[in-house]
Amino acid sequence: MGGGLLVAAGLKLADRTHVAVAAATFGLHGRATRRVWLPLAALEALLAMGLLAGWRPAAWAAAAVLCAFAAAQATAIAAGRAGAPCGCFGERGRISWGSVARTASLAAGAALLGLSAVALPVGLRAGAAAVAVIVAALVVARAHRTGSPDGALDVVSEGPPVGTRLDLGGSATGEPHLAFFSSANCRLCRSLLEPARRLGASVFDEARDPQAWADAAVPGAPYAVVLAADGTVLAKGTVNTRRQLVSVLATGRERNGEHVVPAQPAGSRRRFLASASAAVAAITAARTVGSLIEPADADAYHICGHTYTTDSCPHPTGLPRVDNRGYPLRGRDGHPIDDLGRPVNAQGAPVNRKGSALLDPDGRPLPSTSRTRVCRAAGARFGVATRTDGSWSRCCDGHVRTISDCCSPSGRRINGDGALGGYCYRGRTVFCVVYHQTRIPC
Repeated sequence: MGGGLLVAAGLKLADRTHVAVAAATFGLHGRATRRVWLPLAALEALLAMGLLAGWRPAAWAAAAVLCAFAAAQATAIAAGRAGAPCGCFGERGRISWGSVARTASLAAGAALLGLSAVALPVGLRAGAAAVAVIVAALVVARAHRTGSPDGALDVVSEGPPVGTRLDLGGSATGEPHLAFFSSANCRLCRSLLEPARRLGASVFDEARDPQAWADAAVPGAPYAVVLAADGTVLAKGTVNTRRQLVSVLATGRERNGEHVVPAQPAGSRRRFLASASAAVAAITAARTVGSLIEPADADAYHICGHTYTTDSCPHPTGLPRVDNRGYPLRGRDGHPIDDLGRPVNAQGAPVNRKGSALLDPDGRPLPSTSRTRVCRAAGARFGVATRTDGSWSRCCDGHVRTISDCCSPSGRRINGDGALGGYCYRGRTVFCVVYHQTRIPC
């Protein structure tokens, strides 16, 4: 019981963004979602320590807290939010009656501990506590490693083409130099500023250095570019973590001194493959140090100014915007739509721009049609089993946007290219992508 609570607390500390996204499931919005991870993690950690120390009141407190968690999940399901993120054990957790049953079972187990009159020896309690702490640390470390890739996301049509010259200032030592592009309203950027400076990066702010942003064709922050001493672009990519930042610099150092052919604009697969074949040697070397994620054979697809090569899941209106449960929304304003792309009201009936029911020629309201989760609809259309696993977060229009991988056991992507691991688990690979625009300020 204590180990489980430690794991839950550690996962909240390791991925605050997904805790904030999950907070919307329980009715929290705005800036409150950015701070909820800390009291939750602290509460779970304190309860875990009390349980591991054998303190009986901690068992009763854990039972009460877990009962409250189960009630909150049941309330969310009753409000129609089944399938939304729960934030219980990392980004993969979803609200369901199964999660309610699991939480209620844990609450019952904690109550049994409180009722138990058996006192375990101090040595046995200490040993069990040590094992629980070690297991929790390993689980959290593994989740942190698999929650995001080691390599930055590099797309051929974004940023300065590799091999071209860019005047952003050089390094006094003649070594490859890191340029980090940041934005004042981007919390993720702020968390990477200090690691970037420790790596000797020059920081270019979106407001203070608009010309540098324009010259580098930066698609959005946080973004990193590695330059040779003469200004030649060696590596580039969007970064979400310190490891990804380090990987860009490592890739640039590997490529330093090698001949790199400038990348061509994204177009047909044949043009891309022709341009990419000249850089095979450099890419192969870079992969040995945690390479950039290559765009492979796919044509680009844009969401929020960023290019995703997997292509989107089929969506009634084009851009694969979904709500926090995966159901389709209209891209421009987030209004719920049905599988035919028609705006619908809370009861699922199609409506016009003013919100009035659509009528047939005889003046009768048109019947409601189905409304299917976009990932599930993609699987049904192409005959594969699909589910949403992990996601990539970035700042868009002042709010956090999550781009989620629709994963499947299929060996191909929706555009016919070879599948990628992405943010999928248990052997599944990326089939297509969807996105959810949250209310969480950046």
